[in-house]
Amino acid sequence: MALYHGDHATLDDLWIWFSLAAALCQAVRTAAQKRLNERLSTLATTYARAALGLPVLAVYLLAVLLWVDPRVPDFSPAFLFAASCGAAVQVASTSLLIELFRKRGFAVASMLVKVDIVLIALIGSVFFSEHITPLGFAALLIVLIGVVLLSAGRDGLASLRDQFSVGRAALSASGLWLALTCALFYALSFLFMREATLTVGEGSFLWRGAWAVIVTVTMQAVLLGLWLIWREPGFLRSFWNNRGGVAIVGATSAAGSMAWFSAFALQNASYVRAVAQVEVIFTLLISALYFKERLTRLEVIGTIITLAGVLLFRLAD
Repeated sequence: MALYHGDHATLDDLWIWFSLAAALCQAVRTAAQKRLNERLSTLATTYARAALGLPVLAVYLLAVLLWVDPRVPDFSPAFLFAASCGAAVQVASTSLLIELFRKRGFAVASMLVKVDIVLIALIGSVFFSEHITPLGFAALLIVLIGVVLLSAGRDGLASLRDQFSVGRAALSASGLWLALTCALFYALSFLFMREATLTVGEGSFLWRGAWAVIVTVTMQAVLLGLWLIWREPGFLRSFWNNRGGVAIVGATSAAGSMAWFSAFALQNASYVRAVAQVEVIFTLLISALYFKERLTRLEVIGTIITLAGVLLFRLAD
């Protein structure tokens, strides 16, 4: 019997908590992924997120079917289109980011990729179902400023300015376009994932999010799996030899995906993506608490500004 049948006004702020959970999972997963990537190729590490996360997501879907809503969606063309586009564009954006790592001036490129927050709002309000209020857009910009300060916090604004001066020349025009294209693809992936949760059918946000995430991640697993079979036929042996790290990456990725899609089912993709920028704060806290690194003044200011932007979203609708 279903225990939950719909979204309630009392859950209006729940998307923020899901976004924060997604950010925390992503911060932990990124740390595990970085270590795993020392032993596996980048695409194989990326595939671990999808393939090894699928069993966890399958259990999650089963729980939703048992306790929330037992229905199976109609798999309409609109839903399958949104899910397949989201899966493909996210794989493409990941590949572009991998290419950016090979270029000099990556500090500039990674900063440019963060403009996906604004791109989601602009593209989503014109071509998708995003409804951005003036206060919501102001919150987006505040979060973006906070994230920029956090990125500059360890070395200071002068160092960031020097990095940009060197990076512009190092990246070249093609590198800059690659970074902006990566940001565009990331923006489109979030928008299509949000759209998948809206077109899957009528139901609670948990039901819509569960079906959207299982279909999207399954498509990614198939797409990347076929590519790796062609390009790296021995990747399964590497998986087994590094099964501990692979399992951690898969589990944290699955938990993050549940949170992402639950948030998308409740709120604009641009708002969700902006709130999830607190991943940078979680990373700093891990460094401070685990590695005993002291936060700089700029990092503290960036944290305060970012959190202020996140709190502003509560007033944005």
